[in-house]
Amino acid sequence: MNRKEKGTLTAAFTGGGGKTSLIFYLVEKFSRQGKRVIVTTTTHMAWEEDRPFADAEDTEELCRLIEQYGYVIAAKHKAGQPKISGPEPETLKRLSGFCDLLLVEADGARRLPLKVPAVHEPVIPEFVDIVVGVTGLDCIGKKICDIAHRPEDVAEFLRKKTDEPVMWEDVVKIASSENGLRKNVGEKSFLVYFNKADVLESSGVAENIIKKCREAGIEAVCGSLKKIMERQEICRKFHGIRRK
Repeated sequence: MNRKEKGTLTAAFTGGGGKTSLIFYLVEKFSRQGKRVIVTTTTHMAWEEDRPFADAEDTEELCRLIEQYGYVIAAKHKAGQPKISGPEPETLKRLSGFCDLLLVEADGARRLPLKVPAVHEPVIPEFVDIVVGVTGLDCIGKKICDIAHRPEDVAEFLRKKTDEPVMWEDVVKIASSENGLRKNVGEKSFLVYFNKADVLESSGVAENIIKKCREAGIEAVCGSLKKIMERQEICRKFHGIRRK
């Protein structure tokens, strides 16, 4: 069955730390609704032996695991290695024919909350419908050198020194730039998820971030994956975006 023709939704996740947690929250949410979900990557993800996994080339096994668990991680893995890696582009595209929702981790940040992409990043498949950029708001008020992936690149982008603090305006700048979270998005739908809003001293900061993103024409959610209400909000936003 070619599920792409029947409305398979494909999403790529980029940016800072929190991508994997968001992906697996969406896995839980949508698989409980009866959706068939495949998780994969174009870069690398941590190997989690307690989750259903199939080699991306083994369509029989991945279909069996989807039937059993509602979802499967489909990638490549060498025994004993701490990471899984993405399948070949042709195989990646073919995965959308076996699910209702294909979630692709397309960037790496070593679990740090903030980053700007290098020349070769992010690796977004051309057939993706939605790109979700992620940033952890626990970066605000912290020194760039302490919270950024490749801090020199972030400092250069922001025109700051690595020992200067990140301000909320800096977060918006990275989120809205085509050299930041919007890199390689093109005409695809774009959504930013600002995670860990619960660590902010004032709710006004989150309100300002959302306001500035909307002024830039960007759909954004500030929330926390630890809180039920924000989880529901990101699902509504994610589910409400239509493919171009």
